Amino acid sequence: MKINDIITFYDKILIIMIIIASLLMLFAPFYYFQQGDSENLYLIIESNGKEVKRFPLENTFSKPVVFEVAGPIGIHKIEAYQGKVRVKEAPDDDPLKICEKTGWIEQQGPIIICVPNKIGIWIESSDAEVDGMSW
Repeated sequence: MKINDIITFYDKILIIMIIIASLLMLFAPFYYFQQGDSENLYLIIESNGKEVKRFPLENTFSKPVVFEVAGPIGIHKIEAYQGKVRVKEAPDDDPLKICEKTGWIEQQGPIIICVPNKIGIWIESSDAEVDGMSW
C-alpha cells in the first residue's frame, strides 16, 4: 500500500496549511511585541500625582541623561540611556529602595514606583494604540 493511496490531495493541502499556521503562531509574538520606533517613546516622571518631566528617549542614545526629582523624603536621581530608564540613586530615607532595585525599563508597560517618595516613572508612546482592554 502506497502513501499516495492513504493521503489524498486535500489531505496534503490541509497538512501544509497546518504547518504554515503553526509557524505563524510561533513567530507572531516576536513580531507583535517587537519594540517600536524609539523616536516616539517618552520618559514620563510623575511626583505627587503631577507630571514633572516628559523627555523624548531618542535623545538618550549618544550619552546618559540624569534627572533629579524631589519628593517628600528626598531627591531621586533618574538615568536615561540608550532608550532605557532606571532609578540610579534613591534617597537615604527610602527604607527598602525597591525603585532602585527595579533596574532598567525599556518599553511601555513596566512602571518604576517609589511609594515613600510618591514618584512614578514610565515610558509612554506618542502614538499609543488601542489595546484589547479598550471598550
